[in-house]
Amino acid sequence: MFKRPLLPGLIWTLLIAALTLMPGNYIPRITSFLDWFNPDKIVHLILFGTYTFLLLEGFRRQEGHIFLKKRHILLALFIGIVFAFFTEVMQKHVIPGRNGNIYDFLADVLGSILGITAWRFTRRNDKKNLHSSKKYN
Repeated sequence: MFKRPLLPGLIWTLLIAALTLMPGNYIPRITSFLDWFNPDKIVHLILFGTYTFLLLEGFRRQEGHIFLKKRHILLALFIGIVFAFFTEVMQKHVIPGRNGNIYDFLADVLGSILGITAWRFTRRNDKKNLHSSKKYN
């Protein structure tokens, strides 16, 4: 079965679920100059970007799972999209005081894409650093 490298992603899943499925009357209203930039969408980007990044890192560290090695990016994006859809549907139809909307869903998907981009960037830099250190050893 899956091993410990997926633990950060699973914990982040629970955090997103707790925050997005909380009844609306429990969410504090923050008013500041950030209202001009709609901080709600920024939170969605950060939550789902981090989520997808953690999933990819967990998938990368799995040993003996050929499927994860070959399809890890598509799988992480798929999981991010499905989870985003699930949280918005739950907010719209189940959670009191919350309303799911398409713009939050799109921010979640964009966050997942940004998480993949950040993960690929860090992996590319890891490979460059590995090759550089081999040249000088």
